[in-house]
Amino acid sequence: MSTNPLDLTQSQKFMATATNQPFTSTAWSACHDSHYCNKATKQNEPAPMKSAAELLPRCPLSMLVFLWLSLDLSQHLSVSAALYQSLPQVKVYVKIYYDSPSLLCTTEELSDIELVDPYFIWVGPSGRNIKGEPYAKISETGRLILKSFDKSMSGDYTCTVSYKDVAQNKEIFLDMKFSVYAYREPDFSFKFSTRYHTQECHDPANNHFFRKFKSVEKELIADLTCRITDVEMKCHVVKVPHKGLITELFITFKVDPFGYGWEEVCRKFKHDCEDETNKRVEKARNRIEAFFKKQSIALDNMKDNTPTFYYIANSLNTIRVDHCRPGFGKNKLTHLDCSECCVVCDHGMYSPTNDVFCKPCTSVKINYYGATAC
Repeated sequence: MSTNPLDLTQSQKFMATATNQPFTSTAWSACHDSHYCNKATKQNEPAPMKSAAELLPRCPLSMLVFLWLSLDLSQHLSVSAALYQSLPQVKVYVKIYYDSPSLLCTTEELSDIELVDPYFIWVGPSGRNIKGEPYAKISETGRLILKSFDKSMSGDYTCTVSYKDVAQNKEIFLDMKFSVYAYREPDFSFKFSTRYHTQECHDPANNHFFRKFKSVEKELIADLTCRITDVEMKCHVVKVPHKGLITELFITFKVDPFGYGWEEVCRKFKHDCEDETNKRVEKARNRIEAFFKKQSIALDNMKDNTPTFYYIANSLNTIRVDHCRPGFGKNKLTHLDCSECCVVCDHGMYSPTNDVFCKPCTSVKINYYGATAC
């Protein structure tokens, strides 16, 4: 059987759609210069009804599906006219490896009225009818759930519901479009900064204290498969109101969930372990903050026996730093409703590392979602 829509009979045209045969670009290229295409697809207005011979080569591919169906139905229903309508596109965000929310092939108005001979068609990003695909669960009323959503499933999904207006003897086609994006929760790490009192900046004991500090912090979170990185210490003389000059050690360090053994932890999970790694690094943060709080309490109890090195009360500052996995990034302008999500990189964009943003690729054309290289 030929898959060129211009060569198919009316019955074959419907069968090609129902059995997921690929759409061809023949009719699409013929559409660009036609008045019908400009009217119906660019201005979202219904065009005057034309004969099948006039209409078929001029419609965009998404509309060919609906036209083939209406032609086939019209042989049995004696439909004398058809009306096509299209609604604004809706963005939907689906957490990777989870099921999507239900995508409804209806409107609030349609849900409250009777539909005569309703028929539903869902077309996926590839331009194919997705009925029967293992990842697509479609109910008899056109409700779609995308199962175990992966980044490669991102793209535009279009549902068309057709029903008969018996009073006016015409077929109504309503087109609903959804842009569906995979997203991840960002990977967390935490950046800490704190201060300790010391006698003077050139005191050799400062280095001994610093080594001990790193050892204690590392041991504090070792069982969480987290690690401490970028540990730095600098000494400064600070003029403190009502206390004069005080010498202090400024210490900064980062904590992330990718310490020794974290890969083994992730193997226990079926798909992804970002929720578990984030939970562990948050536990590490809580332990570190509790450690410094206890030091403040202990210092208050020492009174006149203050040691050389002691924690400057309330000097601990904690900042959460987000990272996105390769192929994902944040974009508050494009994805306002999921601004804190790591959303799959769009066409023409990529992210090769754990950066927080997707970058534009200018050297090659990227026509898929989630690119990790340019």
